[in-house]
Amino acid sequence: MARQIEYDRQKVQQSLTDLFWQKGFAETSLAELEAASGLNRRQLYNGIGDKHAMFVAALDTFTEQAGRQFLAALESKDAGLGDIEALLRLFALAASTDSPPRGCLVCTASQEEIAGDGAVSGRIDAYFSRIRAAYRNALQRATDRGELKLDAAAADLRTDALFGVHVALCVLGRAGRPGDELNRMVDQALKDLRA
Repeated sequence: MARQIEYDRQKVQQSLTDLFWQKGFAETSLAELEAASGLNRRQLYNGIGDKHAMFVAALDTFTEQAGRQFLAALESKDAGLGDIEALLRLFALAASTDSPPRGCLVCTASQEEIAGDGAVSGRIDAYFSRIRAAYRNALQRATDRGELKLDAAAADLRTDALFGVHVALCVLGRAGRPGDELNRMVDQALKDLRA
């Protein structure tokens, strides 16, 4: 019986996630996955699964990390306008400082053919729903504290608009659009929010 190779699963998973985040599903080859992980194809398949399984695991890793890093502040009971602005500005900044700009793995996946796969589409929908819920929570908390005056219908419309700006910043940031252009989008979104 062949001896099982020991490796750091978390480190391997992060390497695979970073590669898919950089290149997307379709443009990532098995040879690149082997090189990124330091494992051969058989070890990857035995440990994680095929390329599809590796991508699904990468989406899970990304959404857990991105949720913690980007959405947690909007999901808290103390969330408000400052947290919304800080997140949108962070995305605009990342577009001009990340090299190469990576945007959001989920947004990238949503534009690929793989988005039609049930396991992938379910994860995309769940993360997009989480983004919406995070903005909705921040708007409600801001309204409760008197930072905004929004009834439920207006808050729902503002949530839709913020979700659209959030995704646009991720996609346009990945496309390499200039930071000042993205900051103008943020300025307008915040102006509309306070109108």
